[in-house]
Amino acid sequence: MPPQFQQIPGPPSGDRKRRRAVIAGCVTAALAVLAAGTLAFLHSNDGQQSAADSKGGSSPTSDPLMSRVLLDVSAPKEDVEDVEQESRNGEGAWLTSTSYVTGEPYSIRSYDLDSGKPIWTLPLSGDSCRASKDATSKGYVAVVFAASKKPYTKCTQVAVFDILHGRKIWQTEVAPASDATRGLDLSVAISDNFVAVGWSDDQSHGYAVDTGKTVWDSPPPGCGYEEYLGGSTVTGLSWCDGEGRYKVTTRDAKTGKPSRTVQLPDDVGYPYLASADPLLVASYVGDQDNQLDANRIWTFNENGSVKTVIKADQYVLGCRSGIGTGCSAFVATEDTIYIGTRRKNLTSGNDMAALDMQTGKRKWTVDGAGSEEWKPLRADTDGVIVFCHAGSNREGSGVSHLAGTDGKQTVLLKQPSDFAISDTTAQMAPADMDDPILYADGRLAFHRNYGYWRDTPMSYVLTIH
Repeated sequence: MPPQFQQIPGPPSGDRKRRRAVIAGCVTAALAVLAAGTLAFLHSNDGQQSAADSKGGSSPTSDPLMSRVLLDVSAPKEDVEDVEQESRNGEGAWLTSTSYVTGEPYSIRSYDLDSGKPIWTLPLSGDSCRASKDATSKGYVAVVFAASKKPYTKCTQVAVFDILHGRKIWQTEVAPASDATRGLDLSVAISDNFVAVGWSDDQSHGYAVDTGKTVWDSPPPGCGYEEYLGGSTVTGLSWCDGEGRYKVTTRDAKTGKPSRTVQLPDDVGYPYLASADPLLVASYVGDQDNQLDANRIWTFNENGSVKTVIKADQYVLGCRSGIGTGCSAFVATEDTIYIGTRRKNLTSGNDMAALDMQTGKRKWTVDGAGSEEWKPLRADTDGVIVFCHAGSNREGSGVSHLAGTDGKQTVLLKQPSDFAISDTTAQMAPADMDDPILYADGRLAFHRNYGYWRDTPMSYVLTIH
């Protein structure tokens, strides 16, 4: 599965196509109830200005899967009231077994998963520009940020933070202001050994995760800057002028040197590194200038040859340039891609499908009903965990597990039908899944990295506990 989440401790199959109809709401047609699990996963405003404030939460019920609002963090006031001011960012969101950690303007903050109260705050010298989607097995994350709080300051600083213990491990200058970016094309990734940062103008940098020592400071020979994904090691996507094509390079987990290179086919237009393990690349076939999404998924054999090309015109991939590497609206295991279909119109819902990685054909489909919209959150060894929104002020929204073999649905968390709650989660869960939505152990967490709206929270957590 793609390395989007790692388990960490708290501080000290058939081929036949199957269809399952959802009769009355995303989470009301399940045939069995499964405990939400015991594993905790990590994925993807000054501290004095935002408070964790539970608003609109439901009262306790006899249903053990009915959730309540644990955390409701307001968006930065300046960003929603002063459109002339440069918007501030709160990049990054990670869920541990005891806390929910998010980026906030000029800081990183940890919230307790039982009380919703802040645990610690780590200040940043300036606006956050990009953060790693992953966290290491030690609970380390990487953040690139500006050196000062002055508007339009470039992203020159990179640091590693320990989110289990609330401390900064190291910080260094990734580039002088003359060579730095303001964040639009910035890519940041982390593995247990390396932090990787890349942006245009041939800027690619790798650091030892524990010390900040430089491991590499240029892209592979003959190639431009790399866009990165983390996980077990660092994988990069780069354009290589000498050969006129894109390449995907996997870095050796010990040395950081390129250990495997896959040359992408010539018909791959503007590519997105959708997953590192398994290796998946998405692109738009047709208009080669289209960089707004993708309509094809390439899978690869171990020797780097193309295994299959999956036509994905009817699916939502969530691939967008300018937000870092990756496609945020589908997830995968070694043999299956879990992905939602496009909505037929503004009032209709969508379906959730499992695609065979070998053939590209559907294994099964879970049909949406009414205006329900399915969104995959993460894959596991037995299937996929999905969030389904049934619509504002309607019953049926929540989190379910769909079995990998046949799509059988097991409810993990139910969302109250209260309008304030359902309207908030709808606004924080767009179809392309641009912002992180995390689920683990009966807790569903939403976070907006940027682009804050009036009356829409920056962070929002529902819990069944």
